[in-house]
Amino acid sequence: MRKAFKHVGCGNKYMSEEIYVQIPSVLAVLAHDGDYHYIDRLGNSHTKPLALYYLREALRDFNTVKRSPPEDMHSEAKKLMHEVNENFLEFEIESIRKLKSTQELREVLSLICAKALAKTSRFIERKEASKIEP
Repeated sequence: MRKAFKHVGCGNKYMSEEIYVQIPSVLAVLAHDGDYHYIDRLGNSHTKPLALYYLREALRDFNTVKRSPPEDMHSEAKKLMHEVNENFLEFEIESIRKLKSTQELREVLSLICAKALAKTSRFIERKEASKIEP
């Protein structure tokens, strides 16, 4: 069971290890084939409206992929795709909408993108490992 978001400690009152799990998973699934443009766009967003716009675009494409996954999609990416919790995803998006400062936005977006890249790296390692001959 996931813990509810709560404000934590001084400088990082809007950061918590329990938050921003679903959005990175969505971005990682979309980057399963090495296309990082969703992650890059979100990571380079300097305003909240732009970040929310790119999230909307990513979620629209995520829903398309979820309805009809590519045949060559890695099984771990498919598993990650089906583990995305839509309710918690909505909560994460709403928490971004409530951020007050540009500094908070930049830190949260950096965290989200870093988590997405970390998740995506699992797919790359497996693809590369499968190409190595014994």
